[in-house]
Amino acid sequence: MDFDHYWRVAPDQYTCVSPPGYEKDPAVTAAIREFDPGLIPVWRVQLWRFPGSATERRVVHHGIARYYPVPRYMRRALRVELPADFDGDAPNMLDAILEDDNTLQYKRGGPGDFLPWDWALYRWCRFQFDKLTLAAWSDRAERKQARQAREYKAMMDELEYRKKQVEPYLLKTADKISDRGVRQYMDAMWGSGAGKVPFRESKLFADLGRSPRPEKTFGRVAPALELGE
Repeated sequence: MDFDHYWRVAPDQYTCVSPPGYEKDPAVTAAIREFDPGLIPVWRVQLWRFPGSATERRVVHHGIARYYPVPRYMRRALRVELPADFDGDAPNMLDAILEDDNTLQYKRGGPGDFLPWDWALYRWCRFQFDKLTLAAWSDRAERKQARQAREYKAMMDELEYRKKQVEPYLLKTADKISDRGVRQYMDAMWGSGAGKVPFRESKLFADLGRSPRPEKTFGRVAPALELGE
């Protein structure tokens, strides 16, 4: 039998019992719980039927669950399989599922790739926690503003350096532009002949960061106003 789409065969199952081959790293869990003690690792198990296949395939993803002491009628029931030695309140809220949504099969309606329970997850959890902590978020924003200020200063210094490099050339060659050339340029740019009369009388050209090549340009360089007096 041929299938054109991905199909969910059964409802999702959630469990706190590690499926074989999908064990979590206990060091990562301990590090996350240092700042987020309410985290409860879970696994989501799904059965899919893939295109062109009549057999069912089990897909497993890591997830994060939590327990919130809210009335039953204010939340959806979350049924989670618990181990025999589970100590604590059973999770009643699903916080996140670690699933890669950049894969092609996800865009076609199928499951995303498996993401391991590793230190990349720790960094993601830490980032999410910092956003909810005003002091940490303010510190992050200040570092970002300082970095942007340094980048802006470096850009302005570069522009100033290039200006000093090209300005002597402009001062040296500006006196070669005749009054007729100035009038023709002004008329071509902003006068009645705008867009119709090319400015070709003077073959002067200046480009930041490169040597002038008059023989290959149309001389579209405006003289400074004070130089035309």
